Amino acid sequence: MRTGLLWAGLLAMSGCATKPEVGAPRESLKAVVESLAGEATRLSPGTDLSLAVMDLRTGETASVSGLEPHISASSAKVFWVAAALGQRDMATAAPLAEQVFRTSDNEASGEVIDLVGGPDAINVYLRGLGLEHTALTKWNYGRERWATNSPRVMGRDNYFCANDMVSFLARLDRRQLLEPEPTARLLKWMELTPREGCGGWLGTRLPVSARASLQHKGGWLPPGCCGDDARYNVLNEVGLVTLPDGGRYAVAILASRGPDWPKQAFFVERASCVLYRHLAKDAALDCGDALAEAGGPAPVVLEPGAPAPNYDCE
Repeated sequence: MRTGLLWAGLLAMSGCATKPEVGAPRESLKAVVESLAGEATRLSPGTDLSLAVMDLRTGETASVSGLEPHISASSAKVFWVAAALGQRDMATAAPLAEQVFRTSDNEASGEVIDLVGGPDAINVYLRGLGLEHTALTKWNYGRERWATNSPRVMGRDNYFCANDMVSFLARLDRRQLLEPEPTARLLKWMELTPREGCGGWLGTRLPVSARASLQHKGGWLPPGCCGDDARYNVLNEVGLVTLPDGGRYAVAILASRGPDWPKQAFFVERASCVLYRHLAKDAALDCGDALAEAGGPAPVVLEPGAPAPNYDCE
C-alpha cells in the first residue's frame, strides 16, 4: 500500500556505531505503545483507541490500530491549513488560520476549505500525499459543502487514521510539505492551541517546558454533541512534541466511543505523558501513576434521563 511505503520511507537509518549500554535493555517504543493499548481497556472501558508515534531523531515508529479510521473532528484542520498554504499567499490564509488554531473556529475552517477549492480539492491534496485512509466528506459551517470524491468509509463523517497523521506531521517537521516560511508559520499557529485542559489534553501532564513548545491540534465531539454517543464521544490529539535534548516526536492519539468522558480524557493525557517519559528517558516524571493504578477518575454516574455534562471547551 502507498501509505505503508510512505510510512516506511520516513524511517531515518543511523550509520553511527555506538557502545552498547550496560544494564537492562531499554523498553522499546513498540512495547510502550502496546502497553498503553492494554491500559486503555482498563482505564477507559469501551474506548476505541488508535495510537501512532514516530521518534523524529531516529525514525523509530510504533502504532496500534494505526490504519483504523476514526472520525477526525477538528484535528483534520491542520491538513486543510497546510493545503491552503501550499496554494494561496500567506496574507490570504493567515487571518483564517489564526482563528482555526486559536479557537478551532468552524466557520473560518470552512473558508480555509474554500481557499483550497472545496472538499474535493482537499481530498485530491490528501491523496497526493499518499494519505489513503483520510478524507473530508462534508463541512456545513457557514454553508453546506459536500465532497463527491470521498470514499465515505465512515458514512457522512470526516475521518483519518493515526498512521496518516503521524506521516503528515513528520514530513511537516522535516520541511518536506511546504516552503520554509509557510512551514514556520504553520508550526507557530499550532502553538496557539490550549496548552492543557480541554483542547490541550496532549500537554496537560507534560513538563512545563514541553507544554510551552507544544505544537498540536485537538479534536473533540463530546457526549451530547452529536446525537449518538455510541458513535462519537471523539477525543483526538495530534501534534509535535519537543524533548529536552532538542529532538522531537510526532504523535496521534485517537480515542472515541468511550462512555465516560473524564476517563477517556485522563487516558489521552496519561498516554501523552507516558510516551514523553519514555522518549525523554525521564523515569521520574509522574504521569498520573497513582490515579492510573486506582483505575482512573471515578466514573460519572447520571440519574436516568439526566443530560450529560457540558464537556465542550467553552
